[in-house]
Amino acid sequence: MITLFYPRHQTPRFNNDTLTSSYLNKLVGVISFLLLFFAATILPRSLTAADLQIPSEQFLTIQAAITAAASGDSLHIAPGIFQENILIDKPLFLRGAPDNKSIIDGSGKGKVITITSPNVHVSGLTVRHSGDIIEDSDACIYVTKKAANVKLDGNSLNQCAFGIWVNGSDSPIVTNNIVTGYQKRFLSDRGNGIHIWNIQNGLVKGNRVFGVRDGIYLSNTGTSSIEDNVMDDVRFGIHYMYNDNNRVTGNTTCNSMVGQAMMFSKRLVISNNAVINNRDHGLMLRAIYDSKIEGNIAYGNNKGIFSNDSDFNEITNNWVENNAIGINVMASGEDTKVIGNNFIANPVQVLFSWRYSLYWHNEKKGNYWSDYLGWDYDSDGIGDKIYYASNQMDTLMHRHPKMRLLALSPVIQLLQALETRFPVLRSASVIDKKPVMRPTLPMPSQIAAPEKACL
Repeated sequence: MITLFYPRHQTPRFNNDTLTSSYLNKLVGVISFLLLFFAATILPRSLTAADLQIPSEQFLTIQAAITAAASGDSLHIAPGIFQENILIDKPLFLRGAPDNKSIIDGSGKGKVITITSPNVHVSGLTVRHSGDIIEDSDACIYVTKKAANVKLDGNSLNQCAFGIWVNGSDSPIVTNNIVTGYQKRFLSDRGNGIHIWNIQNGLVKGNRVFGVRDGIYLSNTGTSSIEDNVMDDVRFGIHYMYNDNNRVTGNTTCNSMVGQAMMFSKRLVISNNAVINNRDHGLMLRAIYDSKIEGNIAYGNNKGIFSNDSDFNEITNNWVENNAIGINVMASGEDTKVIGNNFIANPVQVLFSWRYSLYWHNEKKGNYWSDYLGWDYDSDGIGDKIYYASNQMDTLMHRHPKMRLLALSPVIQLLQALETRFPVLRSASVIDKKPVMRPTLPMPSQIAAPEKACL
């Protein structure tokens, strides 16, 4: 401790002016520090972020602007073609010119845009011409695991091996993008339009995907939503593997191999989707459990709905029309509720392969079958005659397609009548004891003009 001694005649004197001036100086310093701290850490970044114009005298390339930018800055990219591959490694907002006239061209090399930072927003750009090596995950936009909360909105992506690849980044928002693949290549040599792996809380909405391998591919995701997307001329419109607690609603797939391939997943809501004019399955359910499949449209496919080893589901209020096979059920399904659906003008309404009969009705109603020939004496809207949705002849004709030439022959008609009259001859079947006399829903608008569903 240091003690200062003053001679009696030199005792220091402080007047009020001295005290006030010193106090004010210190107070101003503290307030200045607090204001700077507040601006840097508490104020919203949008109030302090800079707007950078590209190109400009300062920045000739997008990457130069990214390197110089501070976190939270906005980069406004003018119309034109920028031949570069860029890395976004800080929270930024990249915004293109109206009508996607700001073009980033990867010159056929690797990934055109790579995002490694969280809280990045990319909007309104045209991104094209990525590398074409599928094994290297070449993509127009590639999002790494660390890039959580990324938002990709309103971009046009073409000539991409993969359009958008989100690799383990949580809470991505992928909306209103248009993705076009390398359509001149064999389907097996293309990547997916939107490829998402190992994420939580994602949203994929309002995108349009054409000419890729799988339109939207998701694997190992949870609590995510796939909404209102359109896929055309792809292998699988939506390809689902090991995804739980997700919503798939309002999507449309046309002119592809499979509309939606949903596999090895639980607790899904698959609703209000349309699968139209696909070459194989419309809606494919493989090992799907505890899920709701409701309000979907399957029109003009080889198989409207295909269900294999799927159970404890609710399949309700779907419209299945003009498919070669309305619904194909294989292996199990006895604990699935199938009620209120409309099976219309499918040459084979149900193709069934299981050792036990399934009962598709509850105590009030079953389903509508356009080929039901029963009656309704009490006018309660429920047929008084049991409907058997499948028989041995349907199975034989499916296994041996040439037998269809004899479908209306007297011999086939006799065999079908005998199976109906004598239960001992009847094989395991789908049985509806409460067939409804009229469709349970109004005709969907997509059925009136199915060729326009994906336009």
